[in-house]
Amino acid sequence: MNRLTMVASPVMVLLGVVSCGEAPSSPAPPPISVRTLVIVPQDVPVEVSFPATIDSPRTVEVAARVPGWLQTQAIADGALVKPGDLLYQVDPSQYRIQLDAANARVAQADAQAEVARAQAEVAAAALLLSQTTFDRNKGLVDSGAISKERWDQLTADLAKSKATADQAAADIALSKANQASAAADAENARLQLSWCTITSPLLGQLGASKAFVGSLVGEAKTQVLNTIVQVDPLWAGFNPSARMLPAIVGARDQGTLTARVELPGAITTARPGVPIGVTDGAPKAEGKLVFFDNQVGQTTDTLLLRVEFPNGAGHFRPGGYALVTLGLGMQKDAILVPKSATFARQTELLVWILHEDGTVKSAVIEPLAAWGNDIIVQSGLKAGERIVTDGLAKLRPGVKVVDLGAHAAGTHDGPVHDAPPAAPDGAPQSAPGSAPPSPAEGVPPAAPESKPGT
Repeated sequence: MNRLTMVASPVMVLLGVVSCGEAPSSPAPPPISVRTLVIVPQDVPVEVSFPATIDSPRTVEVAARVPGWLQTQAIADGALVKPGDLLYQVDPSQYRIQLDAANARVAQADAQAEVARAQAEVAAAALLLSQTTFDRNKGLVDSGAISKERWDQLTADLAKSKATADQAAADIALSKANQASAAADAENARLQLSWCTITSPLLGQLGASKAFVGSLVGEAKTQVLNTIVQVDPLWAGFNPSARMLPAIVGARDQGTLTARVELPGAITTARPGVPIGVTDGAPKAEGKLVFFDNQVGQTTDTLLLRVEFPNGAGHFRPGGYALVTLGLGMQKDAILVPKSATFARQTELLVWILHEDGTVKSAVIEPLAAWGNDIIVQSGLKAGERIVTDGLAKLRPGVKVVDLGAHAAGTHDGPVHDAPPAAPDGAPQSAPGSAPPSPAEGVPPAAPESKPGT
């Protein structure tokens, strides 16, 4: 027992010495290096972009209206045509024969009409003679100057002359009807002959032929020969949210609404020694908003709008896709922050604000619209506040930072697009310093009732 006590005593003494001393302290973490930006309000043009489908105002099917053998195609597929240009020719031989026969029937009807008129004149003369003779002998019957038999003969002659005159008048009416029928047959034959020559009804571009020379066309399955579409001007149809309608209508009524149609991702023309690639200067055209649909889709909450734009260079084609950008005017005293200065937390979008004591604090912002690489903020920030733009990864509320330098304020360029919304409930938080996820084109952020440009 004493031996155990003697062995343990040095250990207890050592522990007592250690407990009487001070514990070693860990060094304080160094300040985090960041870059900042002072919020300076500025006026920016507000634009919203939407995916669009190109459509033609006029699309016409070129059809063979009479059956026959396709004799010629006067213009090659894909050519630009104008009204009256000869496109196709159907063999007209049988229709010329039908027209000649119809013209012959017209001539026959005209001859019959002349005969009927001549007979009517003879009947009229005979009626006049019979009527005169009857009137002259009418008073002689009672005096016995003429016999009863003679008077009966004069009466019968007058009745016969009247009947002949009536028949002649009926023959004239019949001959006129025959003339009209023959003339109609001739006009129909002339019309069918004219349909053998197929011309362009509009200014546009010819498509690919569906029938070729030597084919029998004009039947039920071979009537359509080609399609002509108007290619200048064109329509760009897009479907914005109904929530955007007040802003668009307001800008239109104020005269500040502009419309631009672009073809993003266009391929450049190949040049010797230079490979083809996507051009930075996408083909674009200024247009005009010409159509608002009369109702909103119940399932999509969107409505159809159309922009009409010129296509003289032929860069756009019906059926293709483009980007429509509407200018809604100017946003006055807009608060802009770089996208790189924002981070998402669940359904919120936040920034780090630098205080005068060198500490940072997160602040929730409400985005209104995106403008190039910046975000227009509706609420959550005010002029003069300093936000962190670089070095967000290690920041925590209340930590000290070292400002390595401020970005210049008010040097933003680019169009305004719909603002990126905050991440949906349950979505993973974006890494600090990364740009928030971009929304679908043309879908405005939730919340704000007032839009830029209204």
